[in-house]
Amino acid sequence: MFDEIVQRWSEYAATVARACGFEGAQAGIVIGLSVVAGAALLYARRLMRALLTLKARSWAPAVSRMLSTWVKRNDYTGEDFFRADGADQATVTRRQQALARLAAHFQGTYPQSIAWGNAIREGLSDLRFTDAGRVPFPFARAMREQFNLCSVVTDSDGPMLRDLDGHWSLDVTGSYGVNVAGYDQYKEWMQRGWERVKGLGPVLGPLHPLVAENIAMLRSISKLDEVSFHMSGTEAVMAAVRLARFNTRRKLIVCFAGAYHGWWDGVQPGLGSEREINDCLTLKDVHPASLAAIRRMKHDIAGVVVNPIQSFHPNSPPPSDAILLTSDVRKTQDAHAPYAQWLRQLRAVCAECDIPLIFDEVYSGFRLAPGGAQEYFGVQADVVVYGKTVGGGMPIGVCCGKKELMRRFDPDHPMRLAYVIGTFSAHPHVMGAMNEFLRWVTRPEAQQRYDEANQRCAEWAADVNRACATRALPVRVVNLATVWTILFQQPGRYNWLLQYYLRAEGVTLSWVGTGRCLSNMAFTQAHYDALQAKLVAAASRMLVDGWWLDGLDQPERRKAMKSRLMWEMIGSLVQVPRPLKTFYADVMRRKHDDHVASHSHPLNQLFHLLSSSVFIYCYVLIFTDLTTAVTASLVALFVRQFGHAIVEPPCHDKEELLLGFNTPNKTMIVSAYCLIPLANMLAAENWSLATFMEKWPAIAQQWWGLTLVVVLGRVAYLAWLHDFRISMIWFVKLITDPFTDIKAYLPRTASGWRAFLPPYALDQATHKH
Repeated sequence: MFDEIVQRWSEYAATVARACGFEGAQAGIVIGLSVVAGAALLYARRLMRALLTLKARSWAPAVSRMLSTWVKRNDYTGEDFFRADGADQATVTRRQQALARLAAHFQGTYPQSIAWGNAIREGLSDLRFTDAGRVPFPFARAMREQFNLCSVVTDSDGPMLRDLDGHWSLDVTGSYGVNVAGYDQYKEWMQRGWERVKGLGPVLGPLHPLVAENIAMLRSISKLDEVSFHMSGTEAVMAAVRLARFNTRRKLIVCFAGAYHGWWDGVQPGLGSEREINDCLTLKDVHPASLAAIRRMKHDIAGVVVNPIQSFHPNSPPPSDAILLTSDVRKTQDAHAPYAQWLRQLRAVCAECDIPLIFDEVYSGFRLAPGGAQEYFGVQADVVVYGKTVGGGMPIGVCCGKKELMRRFDPDHPMRLAYVIGTFSAHPHVMGAMNEFLRWVTRPEAQQRYDEANQRCAEWAADVNRACATRALPVRVVNLATVWTILFQQPGRYNWLLQYYLRAEGVTLSWVGTGRCLSNMAFTQAHYDALQAKLVAAASRMLVDGWWLDGLDQPERRKAMKSRLMWEMIGSLVQVPRPLKTFYADVMRRKHDDHVASHSHPLNQLFHLLSSSVFIYCYVLIFTDLTTAVTASLVALFVRQFGHAIVEPPCHDKEELLLGFNTPNKTMIVSAYCLIPLANMLAAENWSLATFMEKWPAIAQQWWGLTLVVVLGRVAYLAWLHDFRISMIWFVKLITDPFTDIKAYLPRTASGWRAFLPPYALDQATHKH
């Protein structure tokens, strides 16, 4: 498209140049300047938009899209899978046995479901997609090899589902948000709705009389003028956005960070979209800078789209176990009061700037309250999009809006149209089931049903949290009406495994796992009691199986896990050659072995901390003052060796396994350093301090020469005894020890030792230890 614009602009510039009498070089200059001016105008608007929204813009979509093309696959295999959080060998073994038991349980309990899933997996891309997004990607491949989960169900009874193997389980999927009233209620609505329209059958085009009733009820609920029917929530969002652009004659759509508005890439500027989107601006949610940005950009904005369910986790992506890399990835907040205030402010700004406010209530509509999020938060939108449950169990999307925003043609320009249509948009069967649902939700008793369901879910969440706290289980439940999620109180890399333990206890979850779960009005107190027992049992088993480490300082453990993730990301972005990786891992393993062998006493660690600080200072000083640098280094070396000789227990057997000097060798080297000044003083035949100060620079040079002989001699010896690679491992370890010692022996070192290790070194070091 850009090439076409440049070509047309160039042709136009050439025509103007000829008309003005320019020829040859002059015409070329005119054309060139015109092309540059055109390109500047083309991008000036985009640059101005970026500057005006710099403070308010969320950069997560752009960064995530960029990283998606750079980050390479990184699969944990073997023991790496079980040691992602730095667990010791005993814990790794316990986890291996636990995962094998869990896999055997699924194989033995659900053989028909697993066989059915395996038979269709290669022919159903949807199933392969959900398999890939069930757990964090480093663990995904190993989990698919052992757990080919597939929920195949044949019957429902209240909140219970029966699978292909005949087992009943508690369903908390909510059918992706459809199930608000309970499956039995939807069966009834679908059956009664079909009875009312089956005489017409699948006639499309002509409308069934029930359509008028549905429109009237939807207008009453939404408090808006017009209604448009579609076949899914995503399609209804597409319609709302397209109509907003058409009727405002503006192009820019504003969304908020983390919000999901369906799979259409027009409102999906981050992950999941392969095209660059310049007409959808993502701002920070619940942020005053976003309100200011909307005011500045008011002449460009066609609509502001809000997903009210985002109030549960503003500026965060929809909760999913696939992104649960560490415990603090998933967070929630008290949604109602602060988010209601934010929506009121947003409503005021949109009204002030004449910008349509669009509520995407595909998920929250009729979930939070009979009137959806508009009623729940007390804010009226200009356009509201419904879906999921409003169809009474049938597929549906609904767009309700003000009359001036729902127009699909321009009365003053008859060729200007907005094609927003759909073949199945008012299917009689869908209209019949929808009519039954709308009749029910508009009755006075429906409000009581909502209040009771929301209260039962809130009380259950409180009961679960008390039970988990009593048993010291690191899980908590947080709810918004009948939407709930599981939070993790303890740092961990395996929190996503809870979904598998819950499935083993007889709980059916959606493919996003514990991130978003749903109760419904069919949940009785007995069902909630059973769900609490299953959740507590699953978390207890997970704790016993060693997936949550104990006995370590939590802040340091979280830091170590984040450090490992950072190294993994860097390793994925920058492909380090494997020989260099293994070399680094061997160096770090040698450091760890040395630490375990002869650095256990706190006083020795303090001496190493002090001497390492001096060494690092001397690394710089040696280029300007050799005498002082060498002397200070020797003093630090004596302090360092004093710690080994005096406070550490004898460890000659361990030293034999290391590459460095043993105790007798160290004694000889220290003696040689002491003999150098003695020899110089004997040669001078004067033992005064003045003579020593005069000889000091020469003594320092001799010390430096001895150091080079000792170090390079050791390198040559190791190369002869082993190979050149081994000698380089020792050399690199020697010169970098001060840096790693500083970090290792600072206060709170018990868990901090691991923090500087990248994953491949951490795994080997822990294994050896």
